[in-house]
Amino acid sequence: MADAGVLLRPMCDDDLAVVQAIFSDCRAGPFRAAGLPEIMIDTLMAQQCAAQHEQYRRLFPGASYDLVERAGEVIGYLFALRGPDRHVLIDIALRPDCSGMGIGSALVAALLAQASAAGQKVSAHVVRDGRAWTLWQRMGFRVVGDDGVHYAIEWSPES
Repeated sequence: MADAGVLLRPMCDDDLAVVQAIFSDCRAGPFRAAGLPEIMIDTLMAQQCAAQHEQYRRLFPGASYDLVERAGEVIGYLFALRGPDRHVLIDIALRPDCSGMGIGSALVAALLAQASAAGQKVSAHVVRDGRAWTLWQRMGFRVVGDDGVHYAIEWSPES
């Protein structure tokens, strides 16, 4: 990733505010479209981000929680478990002004290469109708479950 000017660095507790800002940038649109007051949206996004991050830490204690930086500026995050028996793409987000530039694809490709080298599959959950669904298909993920809102997806080295 360094050749693209993009680096990963471990997240620390002081970074939660920037993660929350990116989380909100990526997820607040429907609430704004519904006409909710901005203060309510800010409170809701802060609560959701904190709860999600706590849940991730509880469910995936050995995972890497990394920030994506370009030119010294945080532009996203990548949370992934690279375990001895499985790889899980927990969450990935880029600021909206940085999406569509191939950065997310490069980050996912790097994770897939690591999993392939270990002979492991990569699993994830993604929003069914999310904009990134075409990325997951293009990267070779296949649907292995559907709860009506999210797809459980999986990539294997053989795909």
